[in-house]
Amino acid sequence: MAVVSISKQLLNKVLLAYVLLTMTVMAVQVLFSYMSVKKEISAELTQLKHTIDDSLSQAIWELNDRQIDAIGKGLSDMKLVQAVLVIDEYDTVRYRSGLDTNYAIDNYKSFKQNESVEFHEYFGFNGSLDYIVTDGQAGNKGHNVGNIIILSNISNIYSAVIVQTMFPMIGALFSIFLISYVIKRLFHNLLTTPLEMLSYGISQISLSNLSQSKLDPPSGQNDELSVLTDSFNLLINKLIEYKDNLELAQSELVDANIRLDKQNLDLEQEVTKKTSTLSQANQELALQKEELVESERELRHSLAQLTQTQNQLVQSEKMASLGSLVAGISHEINTPVGIGVTAVTYLSECVEQLSKEINGKTLTQTKMQTFISDANHSCELLTSNLNKASQLIQSFKDIAVDQTSEAIRDVNLISYLNEVITSLQPKLKRTEHKVEVYGDEDIVLHCRAGALSQMFTNLILNSIVHAFDGIDQGVMTFTFKTDEKTVYISYKDNGNGISEENLVMLFEPFFTTKRGQGGSGLGTHILYNIVTQSFSGEITAQSAPGEGLEYTINFPIKQEI
Repeated sequence: MAVVSISKQLLNKVLLAYVLLTMTVMAVQVLFSYMSVKKEISAELTQLKHTIDDSLSQAIWELNDRQIDAIGKGLSDMKLVQAVLVIDEYDTVRYRSGLDTNYAIDNYKSFKQNESVEFHEYFGFNGSLDYIVTDGQAGNKGHNVGNIIILSNISNIYSAVIVQTMFPMIGALFSIFLISYVIKRLFHNLLTTPLEMLSYGISQISLSNLSQSKLDPPSGQNDELSVLTDSFNLLINKLIEYKDNLELAQSELVDANIRLDKQNLDLEQEVTKKTSTLSQANQELALQKEELVESERELRHSLAQLTQTQNQLVQSEKMASLGSLVAGISHEINTPVGIGVTAVTYLSECVEQLSKEINGKTLTQTKMQTFISDANHSCELLTSNLNKASQLIQSFKDIAVDQTSEAIRDVNLISYLNEVITSLQPKLKRTEHKVEVYGDEDIVLHCRAGALSQMFTNLILNSIVHAFDGIDQGVMTFTFKTDEKTVYISYKDNGNGISEENLVMLFEPFFTTKRGQGGSGLGTHILYNIVTQSFSGEITAQSAPGEGLEYTINFPIKQEI
């Protein structure tokens, strides 16, 4: 399956967020312009009414239809005015102009005087017409002579809004294309190209020439890629060191064998000589007692040398066993790396499905939220397993002790186990095995989280690889108990179990029942070192053929720095 570039995914998400934000701002701007223009036109219509108020009121009062028509026609000729309706106090239409004024005639009584009017695509102002009548005794008195309805069309608003927002929209579209190009170049230079260089360098590793397999930082900055490159180079240095030590041990073993053969030959000759001398000098025993004592001293010295040589052989055998460790490193590292590859593949499939839905215009908010949730989950898996890979490389510094630089912190035991199980889902989902967890969900440990994760991972993976060979539906069970100072962990699987002879060797380094199938023999040994040395605890195992394997573990809740 084709690999989707991380930079391309990030670029698409950034640009999508930017486009949505830009479109939202533009929509708000258009809405604001629409409301502003409508308010301005309404104000102008109101002002027109006030302008012709006196002259039109007087024309109606004087029944001057000619003047009424002139005023009405003058209003109708204005660009903003689409309809004019003049009605006198007896509900008689004195002037009518424009579209759909019949609706206004039939319903004008429902319009409130001196307020805005809006119906269909029209809007405007309904104003009363008052004529000032002069009364000698009471003074000036206003007399309502009718109403005038002045209407404009919404199309006038659209025209004004288009003029106001056209250039900002063009500018926004130009900025989208410009920013897309700049971000694409930045992602290509800072992420895509360095990742390709790093991947190519790792693929060119040669076990026969490790010193030439080191990588140069793919970028000139001190970023995560540089840290990953340094970690890879550190692994190469360790491999070179183990290889040199192995060659040295092999050389010392050859020399020791040569010396041992020579000493055995010398000893055999010496014994033969002494025996012959003793046989010939039996009658002279008293005289040669001193010579026999000297011979005994030489024999003791030879025996001491032989013992020393044997100890050297034992150490040489241990160094030779490091070859198996070097061969098993790749298998141990492939576990978190394989999980990371699976997470990236799944994320690629999600992106491809999202692209199809966008192209087919079937994308919904629910599907988008599901994609975001899956993407975040996959990124968490990638981050978690890359960190585990780094911790695993660190753990190979010394096969006897699990040394880790991770800081001691508070860890919720069951929640952390669930995170480990989640990270192992790419392994578990290809099988029908399941993991069951029992115990108090509030147990909190003050310990090295990295070592705890490695302990859980080794337990589960050992069961999958060894216990469930030929078993389709295996069950792995964790049970947790605690008191004030100690946590008790019981782990059991219903697998094949192991024999009593192999149970004795279970925690020995390099012991494995699958040596010819890629087993390194380090899983249970590392587990033993984590419990006894990193956690200062105890671990025991019980098993029988066909009855599964059970580990009983206990260690202090709070670990000392």
